[in-house]
Amino acid sequence: MTRIAWGGYPKASEASGAYHAWIITPTPRGSPLWTEETMQGPLWIELAKQDPEVFWRTHENLPAALAKVAAERNKRAG
Repeated sequence: MTRIAWGGYPKASEASGAYHAWIITPTPRGSPLWTEETMQGPLWIELAKQDPEVFWRTHENLPAALAKVAAERNKRAG
């Protein structure tokens, strides 16, 4: 799989929706990940007002966490 996408809304605000897409490009040296998300609704606006960097940090941390899990699994399998 080289494309993954999902959409939905948080239980806290059905009026706030999000759609997230990833494009993964396998190469001999790894698999770069391109990600984009669109969010609409009052919950996201309020979160951004409270912490303008929250979404950027989340998008930086998630791929790093996935890479850590993949590396640990490769170590156990190999």
